[in-house]
Amino acid sequence: MKSPIGAPPASPAQHPVRVGYVDTDKAGVVHHSSYLAYFEAARIEHQRARGLEYRRFEEETGLALPVVEAHLRYRAPARFDDQLVIESWVQELTRAKVSYAQRVMRADTVLVEARIVLACVNMNEERITSIPEVIAKTCRTP
Repeated sequence: MKSPIGAPPASPAQHPVRVGYVDTDKAGVVHHSSYLAYFEAARIEHQRARGLEYRRFEEETGLALPVVEAHLRYRAPARFDDQLVIESWVQELTRAKVSYAQRVMRADTVLVEARIVLACVNMNEERITSIPEVIAKTCRTP
């Protein structure tokens, strides 16, 4: 079956995760909501690796990048104590939004694929605004 997020670049950002017991459901598999937390941590680290400290960015600019869309496709389960790698790359950058493609890997097996869209929001005015260059730069840096 064709991937809904397309092929990753040659070197997607990688964020390791070990599945905690708290991340699993009664069936012993990772609960669907846990993947959203994994993806968020990976995006923050993607930005940090490209020189952006997201917390400082929010404090200094009054802007934030909340999730406005999340599309996930589950292919295979992960379980307690599995070692996973979250791969992330920017799929699209528009005037006010960033679209990340992300996937959860266990060795060479794709477990989950996601497309996560973030919008740049002025938190004081509660409105969408243009993405500043400091964010755009982290999206363009391979």
